Amino acid sequence: MASTIDQMIGRDEMDDIEAILSVSNTDVDELLHAVRSNSEPFHLDYDKGSRPKLDRLYEKAKHSMWNAQTDLPWETEVDQQKLVEEQKLLMGPPLHTYADLKGTAFEKWSQKEWDQLAIEGQNWTLSQFLHGEQGALVCTAKVVESVPWIDAKYYGATQVMDEARHVEVFAKYLDEKLSGHYPINAHLRLLRTTSSPKPVGHDLPRHADHGGGPRLAAFGFMHALTTSPC
Repeated sequence: MASTIDQMIGRDEMDDIEAILSVSNTDVDELLHAVRSNSEPFHLDYDKGSRPKLDRLYEKAKHSMWNAQTDLPWETEVDQQKLVEEQKLLMGPPLHTYADLKGTAFEKWSQKEWDQLAIEGQNWTLSQFLHGEQGALVCTAKVVESVPWIDAKYYGATQVMDEARHVEVFAKYLDEKLSGHYPINAHLRLLRTTSSPKPVGHDLPRHADHGGGPRLAAFGFMHALTTSPC
């Protein structure tokens, strides 16, 4: 029987460097990407509240909605160069100040070019969050499709709306406050291609976004490295 790792990434060893480097993004300009579906029949019992815990979550979610366009301070200025300087102070001397780069493409780079690389790194990193949030959006939509009870579908729908706001915010932030976004990373694409949740009952919140743990860890790391109010 295949291991969980093998089922997700197609190999037993997660840290196989050669396998990791062999994955490439062949469709960098692709705008549509299909994922597997677990379509289930309609649930025709519309007795709201028959699952009290899910019903309470649904009612709570309805009262906690927020508007990404009007409830965030989009007028806040974001200076990417300033963020680069702050990261230098937090993380210590940059790599190029002590690494031997002779004979490489970086040997003759100026400080301006290194700073631009750091800015593009900001754009790239947040771009992967953007793509990951859309993966979560698709995943939660599939949860609504898969769960067997109407209360679960109602609550699942609020999770879809929440993920939609996340996508909206990241896209707006990258295009209006930073300097554009990058295509999806090949390895993130691989994870999202294999995302095919089929939860039941009380497992709904746990399955709604199986990438939530890594995302929260990455958010925590980024929060520690920036003083940007946005």
